[in-house]
Amino acid sequence: VRAQTIHQWPPTKVQRVGSPLSLECTVKGTSNPELYWYRQEAGGSLQLLFSSFGADQIDPKEFQNFEASRPQDGQFILSSKKLQLNNSGFYLCAWSLTLSWVGQTSVQKLHPQYPFQKPSLRD
Repeated sequence: VRAQTIHQWPPTKVQRVGSPLSLECTVKGTSNPELYWYRQEAGGSLQLLFSSFGADQIDPKEFQNFEASRPQDGQFILSSKKLQLNNSGFYLCAWSLTLSWVGQTSVQKLHPQYPFQKPSLRD
């Protein structure tokens, strides 16, 4: 099993209102990952902006004044031609493995840091 890594660039970006923006996310070590862009405004909760389940599958194609593109399998780009003041926030790229289906059972490996714990009889 190869190690998977995710890299988001640039880590910090300060832009003027009206200027363009491009944020890049790259996932390595896996093929056909599901990719996501989220935004968190100051004091707010995470908001899903875009999701992609394949190179040509991005939902939605545009959101507010943003658009997303996936030029390669593990690359997901968030861009805006003209930033607005309300675009300020924390942007996060995330990924997950595509589930493999066998009949009606989903097969997924758990991360070793999150072992299964038996429920306590007191719970």
